[in-house]
Amino acid sequence: MAGIIHWIKTTFFPGNRPRLSPEELQAAFKARYRNFRALLTANNNALEAMAEMEQALQTGQTYGMAFVRAHSTAVMVNVYKMIQHLTEMSDGRYHQLATIFEHIKDRLDTILEKVPPAHGGEWIIPMAKIDRNMADQVGKKMANLGEVAGLDGIKTPQGFAITISASSHFLSSNKLRPEINRLLQMLDPENLAEVYKARDAIQQLITKSPLPADLEEQIYSAYAELEKETHDEVTVAMRSSALGEDLAGASFAGQYHTELNVHREFLGQAYKKILASKYTSRAILYRLKKGYRHQDIEMCVGCLAMVDAVVSGVIYSRDPANPASSWATLSVVRGTAQNVMDWSSAPDLFQLSRQSPYKILHHQAAKNTNGPEPVSVAPVILSEEQAAGLTQTALMLENHFDSPQDVDWSINSQGEIIILQSSPMIAGIERSDNDTNQIGMEAAEHPLLRGLVTSSPGVASGPVYLVRSSQDLLLFPKGAVLVVEHPLPEWAPLLTKAVALIGETGSVACHLATVAREFGIPAIFRVADALNTMANGQIITVDAGSQLIHAGRREDLLVQAVQLPDLMAGSPVQALLRNLLTHITPLNLTDPASPFFKSTHCETLHDITRFCHEKSVVEMFTFGEKNHFDQGTAKRLVGDVPLDWWVINLADGFREGTDPTLKAIRIEDIVSTPMIAIWEGIAAFPWLGPPAVSVRGFSSILFQSTMQPGIDPGVASPLTAKNYFLISKNFCHLSVRLGYHFAMIEAYLSDLRTESYVAFTFKGGAADARRKAGRVALLSEILTLYGFRIEQKGDALTARVEKRPIEFLQQRLKIIGYLSLHARQIDMVMNSQASVNHYREKFLSEINTILSPPDTKHTDEELHG
Repeated sequence: MAGIIHWIKTTFFPGNRPRLSPEELQAAFKARYRNFRALLTANNNALEAMAEMEQALQTGQTYGMAFVRAHSTAVMVNVYKMIQHLTEMSDGRYHQLATIFEHIKDRLDTILEKVPPAHGGEWIIPMAKIDRNMADQVGKKMANLGEVAGLDGIKTPQGFAITISASSHFLSSNKLRPEINRLLQMLDPENLAEVYKARDAIQQLITKSPLPADLEEQIYSAYAELEKETHDEVTVAMRSSALGEDLAGASFAGQYHTELNVHREFLGQAYKKILASKYTSRAILYRLKKGYRHQDIEMCVGCLAMVDAVVSGVIYSRDPANPASSWATLSVVRGTAQNVMDWSSAPDLFQLSRQSPYKILHHQAAKNTNGPEPVSVAPVILSEEQAAGLTQTALMLENHFDSPQDVDWSINSQGEIIILQSSPMIAGIERSDNDTNQIGMEAAEHPLLRGLVTSSPGVASGPVYLVRSSQDLLLFPKGAVLVVEHPLPEWAPLLTKAVALIGETGSVACHLATVAREFGIPAIFRVADALNTMANGQIITVDAGSQLIHAGRREDLLVQAVQLPDLMAGSPVQALLRNLLTHITPLNLTDPASPFFKSTHCETLHDITRFCHEKSVVEMFTFGEKNHFDQGTAKRLVGDVPLDWWVINLADGFREGTDPTLKAIRIEDIVSTPMIAIWEGIAAFPWLGPPAVSVRGFSSILFQSTMQPGIDPGVASPLTAKNYFLISKNFCHLSVRLGYHFAMIEAYLSDLRTESYVAFTFKGGAADARRKAGRVALLSEILTLYGFRIEQKGDALTARVEKRPIEFLQQRLKIIGYLSLHARQIDMVMNSQASVNHYREKFLSEINTILSPPDTKHTDEELHG
């Protein structure tokens, strides 16, 4: 301790300034360094939260408002801490940062607290007055049905819509929103038991609340008008039609409730039951998966005269499992269409030509388990004329809405086709027409099991998990293959965890199949005896396109797997996150030497972190200078070392007993763990000097030198005239000026992983912009291989890795130590693919040698993380 105090006295307080006591010297130094370390920790935490927010936006991973709020708060809290620590380090010189921060924070708070506008307008609208432009009042489902009702030659049920404004009035009158918000904010979506508990509490709140008298009066008045148009005591189907429902890519299929055969006296009860279905467990989890806040969804209820259905079903104007196909797909049951979608009855399946006269190409009867029947066998459930009429109608709707359609229909006792719904078809992965994959197509190999229906194409592998009951549902593990007897809507929450779906029954038209296609989950139905053939934990590969299930993990098939769709695309939560990030992550302050590198030019939180970080390093570096410290007393690194290096010991970075009066230091006297790792990378291979440059390349260097005097190494700068290590035992900050490029390495290695990180910045060069960008692209490629998170802009590169074991981070420091030296001046030859390939092979070979001690072989996982 006496040595440290003596060093502080002689280094930072020379001359005839008043001498402080040893205790005062020690306190002054420790306070400055403590603020510096705390600022760096906050910087690392802020950048980590920013990176996770950007990654969520770019990769399409699922996140909800809890993620957005938590990460926004983490960024704001840590940026505020950085401002506080810098203010203390600089004796209040950057006090204006607090005001700038408050302005940005106010904008972020406004975005986070923004609520959808209140809905006004009529509470009841007759179907005859509804068209597709009224989706904001009646939801997309009823708006489309009203549009269909206005088309020539198409019949729809009569009825009316109880609008979004009406449901908003119901919730407001009963003051339900605050309690619903509270229950949902407390919810852990990974805990299904909690989801069920919240579901029950919210649904009871809604169903037990009274229907406002004014709304009740209007509903019964509209019902009386419907009786006049149809017949007395007409029964109705009450169907959900929520905001966001039936959009392309967000079907909400089967998430909400439909009540059939409702009599007059039960209208209010059924209405509240459908409003409450907004909070079923499957709907709550579906919204989270798709990026919708519950307040983004308001519920309209369609009230439609029941059709005396003889047969019903769903027709897709194209095959949803193969949207490039040349046929329509039809599922048919006796009774209502609901029997198809919730799998109350097994449907007959048809494929029909999209060309007039719309012939039946294939028919698979509901009881058939041995493949398709011959075309010559006449279908009993549906005539050829009726099948052709349904196909013609589906194609008419496809043309009208300008996209393939998913159409619910019934045929009544008079033989009339009644359209109940038309919405955008949720399609699977595109395939060519040559890959027909028709129902029941056989394969030459010998799989574990075969199915008859591809409900959602694709390939996936994982352990089997059999679900027979609600108890099984609660225990379902993430990444498993869901195997069920019937594809019931209540299994939908598991599709947020499953990698594939197998059903012993089912059709392409059921709700679970629609959600599987939407989530990009391979699904095969009509797999006979699947529950008895497979066991929990058994690894299988599901090739849904070929309707085959294989034992084990089949890598030859998994190479065909495609990237999962971005389920958040276009969602309100994604839009909100994107808006937040415009005030958080853009970086405008990039060059500390620029006259615009000032606190008053900080426009985002990232700008503030960059400014605080840079100025904190300056404050540490110039601490002694402000007390008449001679920079020449920084210790020069001596010995067998390349180039010129200087070391400033912030605390405990030198071997105990090192003479503080010496002007030089040897690497053997350094005990800073991160500096030693960086140095091993720098010193591992000698730098061979600049590469041979063509005349054109040399001319480019001369031109760039005249255009960029700021990067001229001959221009003195307190921070860049020399290559400085600022060190302590666990910390190192290295600023390197090697010719025309600048590199910064910073690391903190702690036994606490959440504090540990390595950061690398590299920019500049003497060549033209294209060659400099080529060098940075090569460095980016190599660092990505070793687990760094990369941000590349032009000729600037930022690489980070954090929260890993110390040994792992030491290896990464060796890599960037090596690259910071050996990437010097290679930008001059980054004008050919041959040069790029040469340096890629050279760098990877030498890095592998650095990371592999003699007689030690590292696996790819050990080397690349």
